[in-house]
Amino acid sequence: MATLSIPAAPGFRASRFGLIANTQTFRSPLDGTVQTLELTGARWRANYELPPMKRAQAAAWTAFLTELLGSAGRFFGFDPDARSPRGSGLGGPLVNGAGQTGQSLIVDGWSALETGLLLPGDYFEVGGELKMATAPADSDSSGEATLAFTPPLRTSPADGAALTLVNPTVTMMLVDDEQAFWDADRASLYGISFAGVEVFT
Repeated sequence: MATLSIPAAPGFRASRFGLIANTQTFRSPLDGTVQTLELTGARWRANYELPPMKRAQAAAWTAFLTELLGSAGRFFGFDPDARSPRGSGLGGPLVNGAGQTGQSLIVDGWSALETGLLLPGDYFEVGGELKMATAPADSDSSGEATLAFTPPLRTSPADGAALTLVNPTVTMMLVDDEQAFWDADRASLYGISFAGVEVFT
């Protein structure tokens, strides 16, 4: 099944978007001290709520939700309030060097000597993974910058892989098989909301 795009209109009335960390905590039964281990597998999660709509507008959304067939399907999720970076994003950023892992990435192809290419809270997509910048990114005289972000890379992006700064997305599935429901009132106004969570491919 192809990964579906969310219908373009109308815009969401409300959304809730964030990262679910994956940790393991141990509390000592002797002295109560706590140790927490950060594990791989942090996932983006989204809740979307649409404004009331007549059937003519709601039909695209009901078709989208039913086509997903519950958690079997996949769709491109995103944070509706952060589709573009606050930073300038000048240039055509590309991964500079294979084998990079962790929570930093050397990237070239930026405009030279620019400050604030990305700002904390800006999203970008690389190698099919959605990341959020955690520090300002500034380029040097050769147009290279080191990005700090979260969550950590799951796989190492290829050398020369392009970064998506505008309309970055993450592959999601519905959180369960009961998301494809909608309400309709006596005026035939539809109410639709659904939730998704990142799925690793």
